[in-house]
Amino acid sequence: MKNEPLSLPSKLINTEEIIKITPINQGRHYQTLNILELNNSQKYVLKAKSVEQPGSLYDEAARLKWIEGRLPAPRFVDYQVDNGYEHLIMTFVEGCSADQYEPEEGQKSLGYLLGEGLRTVHSIGIEDCCFNDFAPDKLINMVKRNIQERSDEVMEIINRSFPNHTPEQLLDFLEKNKASADQLVFTHGDYGSANIMINHGEITAFIDLGEAGVSDPYYDIYYLVKSLTYYNNRAEEVENFKKGYGIQTLDENKLKFHQIIDTLLL
Repeated sequence: MKNEPLSLPSKLINTEEIIKITPINQGRHYQTLNILELNNSQKYVLKAKSVEQPGSLYDEAARLKWIEGRLPAPRFVDYQVDNGYEHLIMTFVEGCSADQYEPEEGQKSLGYLLGEGLRTVHSIGIEDCCFNDFAPDKLINMVKRNIQERSDEVMEIINRSFPNHTPEQLLDFLEKNKASADQLVFTHGDYGSANIMINHGEITAFIDLGEAGVSDPYYDIYYLVKSLTYYNNRAEEVENFKKGYGIQTLDENKLKFHQIIDTLLL
């Protein structure tokens, strides 16, 4: 989709007010991101995707509205489905994504900032949070459904990633190591370094919040460690992350729980 012409929501944007459009070349391949600069000096981010592609930007819109005032994030402006495309307009946040961050003298390390940031995310109260699509029990149920409906694919992956394990053994591990209800927190849902904005050495916003909601802390911790070690070659920042988050060690069973989930969700 990123090579297709820009889709503008006809009822939300007066194209005559736009003086500059700047593509943002990151995010999911089936979505487009553009910075819109208007003649009143305002800047917005327009995210668009075909309604035929997975997921819905409505989920992100709903979460942005709930998060406002609780967490630094782009502010929801408007949402519309128009001509086969979903459009989400958010306020623009200055800064660079964390995967581009290089601290200057006196500034905090990348890992420490990400740890502090995640501690902030996990401290939000969840009493009135209705977003729980990725709670531990629901994640396990998704895996069970894949085992039943896509057994050949699942077995191929198990033989490659978890040799000498059966689906039943992996499900048993998940059930024994899932977080209890009192351990659940508000989670980002995709806490990779590309989804945190930093400006002048401080986090200014958390972005791509379409999967945010109630889950266990290691749902975020697992993906951040994976982001640092697998995607960004910044494994040395894991120690700094632990210091910023406020833990001395990582729970290997909880990491394995989410590794199994991540792998078997295909």
